[in-house]
Amino acid sequence: MGQTARLELKRDLFHCLGLVIPIGYLLLPKGVVLWGIALAMVFYVGSDLLRLFHKGFRVFFYRLVGELIKPREERNLIGSSYFLIGTLVSVLLFEKEAVIPALFVASVSDILASVVGSRWGKRRFRGSRSLEGSLAFFGSALFLLLVLYHGPWYWSIAVAAATSLVEAFSFKVDDNLSIPLFTAFMLQLGL
Repeated sequence: MGQTARLELKRDLFHCLGLVIPIGYLLLPKGVVLWGIALAMVFYVGSDLLRLFHKGFRVFFYRLVGELIKPREERNLIGSSYFLIGTLVSVLLFEKEAVIPALFVASVSDILASVVGSRWGKRRFRGSRSLEGSLAFFGSALFLLLVLYHGPWYWSIAVAAATSLVEAFSFKVDDNLSIPLFTAFMLQLGL
């Protein structure tokens, strides 16, 4: 396994921490989950913002997790901060039955797209995106929605397809923000 693949694997393993939120939301009431997300945001997004604006903290931050920072994140929030923001807004705005499947899709399908795309992706588009990674995203999103979503099965197929397009073509907005919000919104419409 090459250095780039190893680094991408580390990022994906770190991204797996996001699964704590939908699993917690399955087991805990909304208020507890909101407090947990809010506390994580204060710590995590606060550290991320401090990294952007305080040179001394930036040095510490990069020693701690610098190798996980993508070049496009050096002057912006990192993907995990966007994920926490998207998660908090989703939990605030949408029903639990829409949010839980959306957060599983945002976590699991994004990781699978990354792993498949970086290891087996041959047909590249839009930088690092690949057809193979997008198909992995779609397949896993479809599976998760068919299992976890209580709306109509045909709506699960439509949302999996639409979310796959959002993941593949999020140009201006980080997909860690757009995927949980878009998916939860679409699933809410189908309830």
